[in-house]
Amino acid sequence: MPLVINGEEVGDRVVEEEFDAIKQHHESRGEVVCCDRDVEFRQRAIDHVVNRTLLRQECLILLGENPEEELAQAVADLKAQHGSEENFYRNTGYKPEQEDQIRLRVGETLAVTRMLDHHLGPDPEPSDEDLRRFQQEHLEQYQSAEEVHTWHIYLEPNGPDDSHRCYDLLRKARRELLAGADFETKSKELCRPDHLLDLGFYRQGSMVREVEIVTFSMEIGEISPVVATHFGFHLFKVIDRKPSVPLPFEDIREDLAKSYLQVWRERNVQELIDRLKAKATLVTPTLEDTVHE
Repeated sequence: MPLVINGEEVGDRVVEEEFDAIKQHHESRGEVVCCDRDVEFRQRAIDHVVNRTLLRQECLILLGENPEEELAQAVADLKAQHGSEENFYRNTGYKPEQEDQIRLRVGETLAVTRMLDHHLGPDPEPSDEDLRRFQQEHLEQYQSAEEVHTWHIYLEPNGPDDSHRCYDLLRKARRELLAGADFETKSKELCRPDHLLDLGFYRQGSMVREVEIVTFSMEIGEISPVVATHFGFHLFKVIDRKPSVPLPFEDIREDLAKSYLQVWRERNVQELIDRLKAKATLVTPTLEDTVHE
């Protein structure tokens, strides 16, 4: 069963190309994409094609055909993005004799852009009150990172056979520290002179993950169990902590304004698409119909 949108039949190839683009996008981000996500990607492909087609159809009704000069410029701009026409054809797989297909695809994108520009109009200028409210609504995105300040005692085994000795030394040292021994003194006793005692403040994502899991779960003054990393064996003591706090408004006002406008656009575009879908006649294929061996 083909995809039909307000009486306009959309070829299977269009959905298949959108599916391939979605899958390639996830692969380009380093994700391992297997066939177990094909159903998800195909549904997204159908949704994308429906949305674009509805916007193009509405543009034709309200704004008419794309002006020829705008379409020609859009095609020229697309080819220029590849450096030259020769590069464009080589990179995209199109051939010079397929110019009509190129204009058709570019024309759809241009119509969607014209429709969205018409619907959205000029960007709003949010007030400080708007942005402060937006910050509160998205507080997790606009807070400083939690930080922890630690010291550590570190022993590096000289080989596999030396691991037990290092581990046992740190187990013994931990018992002594819990009994009241001085951490700095014990560090100088056990560690090489070039090993750093004070690791300073650090946030999650900047330290070895095994270390972060332990130290961010500790309280000030607490001594960790023996922690093994690929560097060796460690004991940690938390010296201080900095909690996550809201970032100063003036420091992030520009970022807040950009995010505010992005959310505003996405919300208004989705509202337009929802209205178009509500009055549209859609015949969508089952996911099985769109699968090609």
